[in-house]
Amino acid sequence: MKLINGLILAMMAPMTFATVLLAVPRDVILDYQKLLRNRDIMEIRDYTGLGARRDTVELIVFQQALLRGGLDEPVRLVPVDSYARILVEVEAGNVTASGTSVWASDAAQTKALLSAPLIRDGEYVAGFYAEESNSRVRSASLKELRAMTAVTNRAWKNDVATLESLGIAKLESAPTFGMIAKMLKGERGDFTLASFKSTPDMSFEVEGVRLVPIKGMKVAMPGSRHFLISPNSQGSQLLEALNKGLGRMRKDGTIRKAYIDAGFFNARVESWLVVNPSQIIDR
Repeated sequence: MKLINGLILAMMAPMTFATVLLAVPRDVILDYQKLLRNRDIMEIRDYTGLGARRDTVELIVFQQALLRGGLDEPVRLVPVDSYARILVEVEAGNVTASGTSVWASDAAQTKALLSAPLIRDGEYVAGFYAEESNSRVRSASLKELRAMTAVTNRAWKNDVATLESLGIAKLESAPTFGMIAKMLKGERGDFTLASFKSTPDMSFEVEGVRLVPIKGMKVAMPGSRHFLISPNSQGSQLLEALNKGLGRMRKDGTIRKAYIDAGFFNARVESWLVVNPSQIIDR
């Protein structure tokens, strides 16, 4: 790994057609560096460790899939904090792809391409997360949460729709997860939706704010998640290799293992109540 002009480079091999530019939020890049620990991307089989979460293991899976699909080009991580901005930058071809997954529904109105699914419809289960010192929210029931304020990002349409379907009418918005966490810390909201983590208590920290799950409840999120690919010639070449690699990683169980190691598929919440069970699809 190298740091050039403030951006992270993962040099895979001599460039043949163009550097692959991946749009990635800054907080994900920082945790990805902690998780990578200077290991060679293709040698990683254990996705556990400091910095492990859904986003960071996806960034590793992306690069592994490219290589396993036969494309070993240099990869550069481009910091883009806004989810909505990532969609715009990929569609415009300013970056090659998103380094973390997006909801298929969010890309439906764009010209951008979608990879094979990383998270299939019915597989995404999230938790209600609150700031660690907020005991009132951490002990709340679903009925009590409905009277509280959720903080999310209006660009995360699936999150907004899911919260509204649960009867949570008070929603505040912030453009990045770091700002969401700070709003919760400042009591400008009570809770948010987030994927489960691999830490002992499934907590995680964002910009100095520690968030913990409200125990006993989990939320099924409808829809599938994919890498978003630019609709140009480089994107088309990349997509072919990416999907080939993802297919191999799906078949040998690597994708599932990565999500288990990240705490996203989490055995510790299997007995928790699904507050919207109609969204779960058995496989």
